[in-house]
Amino acid sequence: MNPLARLFVLGLVTLPLAAGSMLTGCASEEAASDDEGGAFTEDELRKGAAEQWVYSGTLPHLDSPSVTVSLTAHTARVSGYLPAGHSTPLPYYVDTLVEGTRTKIAVVYPIATGASVNSQPDTYEINRASPWVPSNEKATWGGFPFIPFNRGIAFHGPITAQDGQWKLLRGPVSHGCQRMQGEHVVELANLIGVDMTTKVHSGASVTGLDVPVTILRKADTWKDQSVDVDYPVQPGVVRPKTNVKMFKSWSADDLATFVCPLDKRELAGSKVIPPNYCASKNHDKFDAATGPAR
Repeated sequence: MNPLARLFVLGLVTLPLAAGSMLTGCASEEAASDDEGGAFTEDELRKGAAEQWVYSGTLPHLDSPSVTVSLTAHTARVSGYLPAGHSTPLPYYVDTLVEGTRTKIAVVYPIATGASVNSQPDTYEINRASPWVPSNEKATWGGFPFIPFNRGIAFHGPITAQDGQWKLLRGPVSHGCQRMQGEHVVELANLIGVDMTTKVHSGASVTGLDVPVTILRKADTWKDQSVDVDYPVQPGVVRPKTNVKMFKSWSADDLATFVCPLDKRELAGSKVIPPNYCASKNHDKFDAATGPAR
């Protein structure tokens, strides 16, 4: 079993924005209260939690990335332009749009959102991201990225255990943040410009990001179609029913070469991750460009 299947766990953390300013939209690290309970103890999870996850997939940092969240369909669409000269085949779950001489792509992820977030503003901005949040004596963060918005909410990994695995519950079940599958938030960090491929990160945040985030209280649209993603939802989630663009989802159990945990012992003190780190350790169940057999 791919390690991600058992280690999809990341709570909510309070991180400093600036002197005198703190993230408050999610539960604090000390309280660790955004937890629905699970089959494992904190000690059991902490023993296996990765210090950092690596992205070895085929998607690059995007030019002019943006994120659009639907609070009703529980989707997060990441869009942006492929950099000039990019020629690597795109994975099967990506859709493209040609605008002049540029190719714009869209990736849609399932998310969990807050049970009551209607008072939040409609627009935000991602200015920084923590590439990994390690476990400590208070909570098991799982080593996944934590990507806060300006006003105190964030994209982060799921925290719910089901049938011995950590999985996302897609629905209004969080305390305000946008929970994602572990491999999805690693890919999201890479798409918006965080180096998840070659750099061994410390606990410091990556700054200088400028990624707009739009919050919708209706279904998102792409190419004049309503956006959905093929991932199960919780009861009560309103999925679009007509003129739907259904995006594919993906799992690191299937595409094990895309995301994997970093074993720093293999690096002998080096701060650079070898090229195609995940691909050197794993194999995929199917071709990433064509997807699973129908």
